[in-house]
Amino acid sequence: MKRRRFIKTSVGAGFAGIGFALSPSHDSFAEFEPQGANRARSTDATETLVRFISDFRHENLSRQTVEAAKVGIIDGVGVMLAGSTYKPLATLMAGYVREMGGAPRCSVVGWGFQTNAPFAAFANGVFGHCLDYEIQGFPPTHGTSACLPAALALGEETRASGRDLILAYVLGWEVQGRLRAAGTGAGAGMSPGFHPPGVVGPMGGAVAAAKMLRLNVEQTKMALGIAASRAGGLTANTGTMMKSTHPGNAARMGVEAALLARAGFTSHPDVLEAPSGYADALFSRGMDWNVLTGGLGTGFVPRIIDPGFDIKRFPAQIFMQWLTEAVLDLRAAHGLRPEQVEQLGVESATEGTERAVPTTGLDGKFSPQYCAAAALLDGRVNIETFTDERRFSPDMEAMLRKVRLLPRKGDGARATARLNDGRTVSAECLHFRGSVGNPFSREERLEKFRYCSRHALSERATEQLLGLLERLEAVDDVSSLMDVMRTRALANG
Repeated sequence: MKRRRFIKTSVGAGFAGIGFALSPSHDSFAEFEPQGANRARSTDATETLVRFISDFRHENLSRQTVEAAKVGIIDGVGVMLAGSTYKPLATLMAGYVREMGGAPRCSVVGWGFQTNAPFAAFANGVFGHCLDYEIQGFPPTHGTSACLPAALALGEETRASGRDLILAYVLGWEVQGRLRAAGTGAGAGMSPGFHPPGVVGPMGGAVAAAKMLRLNVEQTKMALGIAASRAGGLTANTGTMMKSTHPGNAARMGVEAALLARAGFTSHPDVLEAPSGYADALFSRGMDWNVLTGGLGTGFVPRIIDPGFDIKRFPAQIFMQWLTEAVLDLRAAHGLRPEQVEQLGVESATEGTERAVPTTGLDGKFSPQYCAAAALLDGRVNIETFTDERRFSPDMEAMLRKVRLLPRKGDGARATARLNDGRTVSAECLHFRGSVGNPFSREERLEKFRYCSRHALSERATEQLLGLLERLEAVDDVSSLMDVMRTRALANG
């Protein structure tokens, strides 16, 4: 699904309009998009990428990049906290990690205990993705839940600074985003059946971890080689608990890869371009090497700035955002009550899998019909929408039978209701609120953070944490964040 890209100048004064994409006046901008895939085998892609990663310092980051990264990190922390209370998934994950043991050095968010760095990254990555609520880059992938938990775990263990965390997050996001973009477009593509975060996420997680551990060039090569052998994740698991382990596993494998590389463990030094290596195995339709390694020199602009990212308004798959907002707008514009509606048609150019009858509340996150039905019934779609209790309530069962999914050419979504009195009313959404084309205000971003955080933390702890995150570059020790985030949520007993 092709989506319009917006570049907004919104620097300063709290970043009033962020979807998120920025246009700094002192940097040159160029979107890293395939311009006809270069499928000839690269001879130095791994070397080029690793040297850039190793040489890049926090001082190289523009103020705009730091602010964009903080928006992603604040959103990710909030979503992680809320995800730590999402039952029964979070209970199962926390119980598993606790049972596995591990040296208590790194915090499991929302559960009041510590474990080793790989297991903490795994659990927190699962919590960061299980709600499907994190920011989304272009092309679609989940950089935050793969990179941020890895950086937080090692940051806590090494007592790294907020500046270190920001740098690791930016570079991890960069590498996973470039790999995703390099496999998108004419003459390029990931092998069918793989879920992208499971393929590109371990590489982003490894980069974030390598920066936190200050690995040198050769060690970072080894970390990428190790992480490449841990890549995978099947799209067939969408709608189940297993999907959230793809970014979680990416974070865990990123941490493990960096720790092993630091210890001297070896892997292929040119794993990206090697015969039977990462690209050959996982991008059978081709890899655009120019997209992967282009623009890393003078005038480099991070992907977290351009093309930026969408901030999800609803905790559901990205392709559900437009149609959900269209139904909510329809309901509000015409004062509709569910009992007035005879049939609800939703036209969507969604790439989501049709799930007319989702099997669980979690599965409903990927069901256009369920998201539309919930929006019409409740006038809101939030974390509580996707519980089994709501999914199997009598009014939901009745409404699902009234919803029809219709194809749509072009972007956006349209919702049309046929009413009992014979009238037909419609509403359209071209750019959902929070997207680059219709960005959240700072107040809306903080409202989302507070809503998520309060699922796990008290109001006082939420504001304490937010204060630290908003001045993250001045934080001396990441442990101060994790001390708050580790607090056992009331919802977790």
